[in-house]
Amino acid sequence: MTDEHLLELARQGDTACFGEVVRRWQKRIYGFIRRYVGDVAAAEDLTQDTFTKAFRNLSRLSDVGCFSSWVHKIALNECRMRHRRESRFVKLPWPEQPAAGAVEIDHQTPETALAALERREALQSAFGLLPAEQREVILMKEFQGLKFHEIADILELPLSTVKSRMYLGLKTLRRSLENSS
Repeated sequence: MTDEHLLELARQGDTACFGEVVRRWQKRIYGFIRRYVGDVAAAEDLTQDTFTKAFRNLSRLSDVGCFSSWVHKIALNECRMRHRRESRFVKLPWPEQPAAGAVEIDHQTPETALAALERREALQSAFGLLPAEQREVILMKEFQGLKFHEIADILELPLSTVKSRMYLGLKTLRRSLENSS
């Protein structure tokens, strides 16, 4: 069954169908939230809060085909509310696994392993210094694989603004990394 069909049934009161939607989307939403908040326990809580809110507001989802954008928007809002409540800087971790398609080297020398760790830490540090608006766009585009128009829908921004934030964020990261070398 497609997500759209499951969501239509869930809107009619079938909680098992919504449970299946959660099972299909939970890992992806958790990954987004985990990168945003940088804490495993908080990410687990926020993921649960996201799907609870989605279930409660399922009747407000006007187009089940837009579920991806809708649930990412709920997740982003939950992260932002948590950040405001805690009102402190959140350190964003860099993903532990290599990107899809990346070649992982099993036998690294200590020198290459140290160099890779230093590059990762420099990138993580530079990423954490970006303005939140740029970090959010980069997270959604590069780590969630969302398209620019989906990000624009989630953030309720013009497409050009989303692209501009992505460009500026990447430019700032590049400059920051060049200065730290």
